[in-house]
Amino acid sequence: MSPRIIAVDDSDIAQDFINATLSELGFDDVVSFIDPRAALDAIESDEAAADLILMDIMMPDIDGIELCARIRALDRWSDVPIIMLTSRTDMGSLSEAFMAGANDYVTKPFNQIELQARMRSCLRLKSELDRRRSGENRGARRRAVQSFSEATVPSLFGSKGGFQGNLMSLSPAMQKDLGLIVFRIDGDRDQADAARGQRQELQHLVAGLFGKVDIPARDGFSHWEDDLFVYGSLHADHAQLEARAQQFISAVAEASASVKEGWTSRPLSVSACVVPPSDAAVATSLARGIQGVESAGKTGATGTICLAANDIGHLPRNGQH
Repeated sequence: MSPRIIAVDDSDIAQDFINATLSELGFDDVVSFIDPRAALDAIESDEAAADLILMDIMMPDIDGIELCARIRALDRWSDVPIIMLTSRTDMGSLSEAFMAGANDYVTKPFNQIELQARMRSCLRLKSELDRRRSGENRGARRRAVQSFSEATVPSLFGSKGGFQGNLMSLSPAMQKDLGLIVFRIDGDRDQADAARGQRQELQHLVAGLFGKVDIPARDGFSHWEDDLFVYGSLHADHAQLEARAQQFISAVAEASASVKEGWTSRPLSVSACVVPPSDAAVATSLARGIQGVESAGKTGATGTICLAANDIGHLPRNGQH
């Protein structure tokens, strides 16, 4: 079944072009809005549903930046990918758009291959995030994550939205030179961290330990969600990224903290998945890293560093470090 796409653009000509382009790319379930306020009303009232939103930046009454922020404020729409449509004359607005919660952008007139790649990358990332959340109490988890993010992360890391915005605002050439490390707190989140309060304490503790590790000024770090952290670095090869990942893993191990598991306890540890620079879109690299570190966690090994595969679902054997 084709993903449902919402397209918001105040130009009839642009809407015709968007629909024709999406049809050629195999996206046949498209809901178009000329009026951004009508789009917001439909979204807020649950009259509209979508797997991805394409949104023009420059629109009357409500521009794309405000519309994006209003949509992101809705809990049920917080994970729906939003790709901004921008002309080269309003590229300066992209930083604001990313801070409002946009995932990616394409410039007008569209290159079909680029648009398809960015859409599929965003849909792939959403699918991976949805997969890892299945079976969890979404409402309780969100409250814990929101509390953690507001209380601890800003003092140590950039926000998820700001980190994402910084990544996506890189030039295409710089994006190809971007390496990522995805960290995950080890342990079964349903069993070992059954108490939500303890889970939040662990995230706080790991954030504090990560914050003590010196990193180059050009690098960035963010609490991504729940038990995931994401690190980004330019001009770092695989070996350098692996060495950096080991620094953070060692910082947690050297703290000698423990996690209660029923009547017993285990050492607190984190695992990492290294995603070296490549031609892949940033969203694709993030999805690879998330699945990689999830797969590493399922092996039962702790303090593991894995290398993300080129194709999600085909990961190399994890290495113990």
